[in-house]
Amino acid sequence: MERRPISFSVQMTWKEIYKFTMYHTYHSFAGILGVILSVMALTNLIISFDKLSDQSKTIMTIVAAWFLIFEPLRMLVRSKSQMKLSKAYKKPLNYIVNEDGITVSQDEESQTIEWKQLFKVVETKSQFLVYSNRINSFIFPKNSLEGQVDELGNAIAEYSKDTGIKRLGGMKKRNK
Repeated sequence: MERRPISFSVQMTWKEIYKFTMYHTYHSFAGILGVILSVMALTNLIISFDKLSDQSKTIMTIVAAWFLIFEPLRMLVRSKSQMKLSKAYKKPLNYIVNEDGITVSQDEESQTIEWKQLFKVVETKSQFLVYSNRINSFIFPKNSLEGQVDELGNAIAEYSKDTGIKRLGGMKKRNK
């Protein structure tokens, strides 16, 4: 079945960058391990508070706070800074998704990434993330898609099928 190309524009915001960064960090092995260690430290601190030395309490507090407080705050500051510093985020990015791949353009510049060049596609509650490698991703906020959320999700699922691209989150449910 041939689909019509899906066109949309995304004006990136620091909130969308932050959502991506939080997802990316806390769905990695290191992020999950960090949360587990932080929760274990917090639990140990609460249960054994009277038995711990002041030094141990300090260490447990720092470990508990690291992935639960400090890391999210660091990512928030970084997202806002990235938004201010990136020229690409000053203007909307225009996308066309079709069977050939994803074309991104801004002003006179344009580039198409073929489906076979992509690494992973993820659908979260508020975004589609299309990774070109383990770190970099196209971020498609669902609130920027003006009624095309299901159409885009189904198209990404269809075009990524049988390509070796990992499909995670809501993408797993889109078995077209």
